Amino acid sequence: MLIFHCSDCNGTINSADYESADQIFARLEEHVVTKCLLATFTYDGTTDVARQRVGAWRSVIERERLVGVLRLH
Repeated sequence: MLIFHCSDCNGTINSADYESADQIFARLEEHVVTKCLLATFTYDGTTDVARQRVGAWRSVIERERLVGVLRLH
């Protein structure tokens, strides 16, 4: 599971290992648009699957120019 932490409201968005990157990005984008316009996110990976996805996420974030919104730590 990936758990995203919003810097603006201190809320969390949980994503299960079976969710696609598109589904997760859509939920993060919805959070930014509807709730926290100034949000940035950090995350915690709680499973091996989640931690393995990080490399792929980095390339998507850079390609989609989401670097200012998502920080992978």
